[in-house]
Amino acid sequence: MTTQLKQILLLIFLALSAYLLPISTNGAWLVLAPVAAVGSFFAGRYVASALHGIVALVAGALASGVSLLLSAHVSALTFALNISTGVVLFVLLPWWAGRARANTLAFRAQERHHLELQAKLRERARIAEAMHDQLGHDMALLALSTGGLQVSLDKDTEAYSQAVRIRAQADEAVEHLHEIIEVLREPDEQASLVPSDQSVDRLIDQARNRGMQIDYQISGPLLIDATDAETGAVVRQVLQETLTNAAKYAPRQPVSINIDTRHQPVRVRISNPLEGQPIPQRPGASGLRGLREVLERHGGSLSVNHSETSFDVVAEVQRSRPRRESASATSAPKRTSRWLLVLVPVCAVAVMVVGLYVLQLATFRATALSPSDFQQLKPGMTRTEVAQRVQAEGLDQPLPVIDESQQPASGQCRYYAARTGVLEFGSEMFRLCFTDDVLTSADHLYPAP
Repeated sequence: MTTQLKQILLLIFLALSAYLLPISTNGAWLVLAPVAAVGSFFAGRYVASALHGIVALVAGALASGVSLLLSAHVSALTFALNISTGVVLFVLLPWWAGRARANTLAFRAQERHHLELQAKLRERARIAEAMHDQLGHDMALLALSTGGLQVSLDKDTEAYSQAVRIRAQADEAVEHLHEIIEVLREPDEQASLVPSDQSVDRLIDQARNRGMQIDYQISGPLLIDATDAETGAVVRQVLQETLTNAAKYAPRQPVSINIDTRHQPVRVRISNPLEGQPIPQRPGASGLRGLREVLERHGGSLSVNHSETSFDVVAEVQRSRPRRESASATSAPKRTSRWLLVLVPVCAVAVMVVGLYVLQLATFRATALSPSDFQQLKPGMTRTEVAQRVQAEGLDQPLPVIDESQQPASGQCRYYAARTGVLEFGSEMFRLCFTDDVLTSADHLYPAP
């Protein structure tokens, strides 16, 4: 069975349920109600369009109303009660529950797809970031070591020529690396920040071992707490990028690093003099630009001051908040959505209960006659005397379940529900017949066996 055919059959079943429940008798209603509830749930679950379901419900209810007008099988009161109870409880609410279930499953599937896509993008960004940070840094240090080798060799030797070629190849490899990173990254993609196992001290020691002159000072405690792990990763990324640039464009110049962790935000300042040549602008370069995006995404900022004689970078890094706060913040919308899923049907049932009570109260006032008042009515009383004890208007015909085998001899008769309270649901009735405004008979009628 195709999906479209299944949806059509479910819509037909939904319309038939809304049509048959209001006009069905008690016996048929007891069988039809649970079947309609199950079918309506599946209609809401598998029919994609909410409009089609609403049209089917309205069409079924209108058809039952037309059938009521053309037939006297079911009274208007019974029809109203069946609409309020049967259609709402056993058709509308199950259909809504099915749609809620379908929407929940669709949302979960979409969320899983979104998370998988985000994971893939984060992995691509992580690879690109790792290539840029680690490989770019290592290539810059390789070029720095080669530059140091050039200084120690005689320019007329073959070893010096080899060192020059290695330095040029290292610079060219860095350019190719940036081109590969640009291809790997999406245009609007923001790389996720993954804390590295390499500490700030180890990063600086590694650069010193490659020949860089670094003056490193830190004011305040080290970023070693669990809540500072992400902050430390940002600081490390700032240092790695700036040391890479210093090794590439000012390989023989000292680098000054000052880190202040005593206040919020953490302040990192890196400066180094230049050798006189301007720093070239590479089309594929994204180091400082990506670094600024990372800092701004974490509430920080990056300031770059470039002159002919010096290159200064000042980064402000916001400390990370404890993960407990973020977890509670992310769980609040889910908790709210769960409450909404429960609140909507509860409110619908509450509105229906209030409506049923109002309808029952109006029915009681219009048709009810208490047994004590009925016992005070005697044949021969005038209509005015009867009206003093009977406030309800009554019905022109008895309910279909009443056994009226003994018909009145003559006169006009009114039928009243034998009830003493609003929440009493008995089926017995009283019949009062008048001839020339005089009560001729007062009978107690019972349901048919």
